[in-house]
Amino acid sequence: MKRGSLKTQFFAAVAVTLVLVAVLSALTVWGCLRLQRWLVPDTNYVMLNVELLTEGGKIIRQERMRFELDGGFRPYNFIKSDKNVALPMELCDFEEMAFSVESVDYGIGRNGPRRKAAYIAAGAAMGVLPAAYALAGTVLCALWFYRKRLAPAITVLDDAARHISGQDLDFTVECPVHNELGRLCESFEEMRGALYENNLKLWRSMEERRTMQASVAHDLRNPLAILEGTVEHIRALAAAGELTGERLEAALDTVSVTAKRMERYTDYIRDLSAIEDTEITMTEAALPDFLREAAEGVRVLAEPKGLTVSVSYDVPEGVIELDREIFYRVLENVFSNAVRYAKSRIELAFALRGETLLARITDDGPGFSSKMLKKKSSLYYSEDASGEHMGLGLATGKILCGLHGGGLKIMNAPEGGAVVEITVAVKKI
Repeated sequence: MKRGSLKTQFFAAVAVTLVLVAVLSALTVWGCLRLQRWLVPDTNYVMLNVELLTEGGKIIRQERMRFELDGGFRPYNFIKSDKNVALPMELCDFEEMAFSVESVDYGIGRNGPRRKAAYIAAGAAMGVLPAAYALAGTVLCALWFYRKRLAPAITVLDDAARHISGQDLDFTVECPVHNELGRLCESFEEMRGALYENNLKLWRSMEERRTMQASVAHDLRNPLAILEGTVEHIRALAAAGELTGERLEAALDTVSVTAKRMERYTDYIRDLSAIEDTEITMTEAALPDFLREAAEGVRVLAEPKGLTVSVSYDVPEGVIELDREIFYRVLENVFSNAVRYAKSRIELAFALRGETLLARITDDGPGFSSKMLKKKSSLYYSEDASGEHMGLGLATGKILCGLHGGGLKIMNAPEGGAVVEITVAVKKI
């Protein structure tokens, strides 16, 4: 992971580029100067101009002599007589002497065409190459910064956008960098996860509705068949002249019971639809006091049957946030089912696992049948053949737990009896 903000990384890349350009430019200028010096070496010669003046300032003699600057000093006889003989300085009779020095220039004009061209090229390179280095450094820095810092994240985000637009949420957004674009990738991953969960919940809701419709259609066949059979029986008795008052009364009782059963079906479906629209309202609850109150509230349901209720708490002291009413409602529905099937006892256990509150209800009844366990994903399956109970408690509990970020599971205990686990998402304070 590359750390740091894009701004910091950009300025660092620019600074490195400037240093490289400066170093290359300095090396280029130094190399070109060395080349020029090699082509036209510096000379250690100077020309000494000597003028002998009279007292009135009249020039009586001029001499030009070449000297090599070797760092040493020695007297030199440089004034020549008319007879072209060098005379010592101390023997010269003059009033005043003036000196001037000029360098001896062995310039490029003394070199051949190739050396002259190389010399000119070196001079031009000292001006052109640093500018070229700056331009090339800017372009390469921009390309490197884009490919290493921008392109990876942009590619990931573009790929994620295509997946999301295509309704394909079965992927992950991995962050190749650790800067602003990396955080944007993380936001995309959070958005993808939220969309995935929402779509999953929507799909489950649609599946549950389809299951409900199929269950209702299946269960309505029985009362409809009873009604049709009863009507046909009345008609047969009437045709045969055997429709007595007693038989008619029995047939009408059957029709009435069946009609009420169908009415209960429609009421159950209406209630379940209203439950799915329930809103979650989070409130604070102190542990374990809140759970003790909940246990006492459902314990009274077992008193009419004389059942023994044992309660255990595996929760620390503290405060959590949850929807109290929903938790009470689910616990009451599931506990009432346990009361209906238990023989002598019911166990109620509470536990807090991270930010999940769990309630487990175990009874010593016959437990769930294998058919019920196979259909545990269906909310509307019931083992009550009388039609008085249609599994509404489990259906309601599962829907409400799902709204609260949890779930509802059914199983059988190893020693026998039914076990229902309720989980809801809570927030620790």
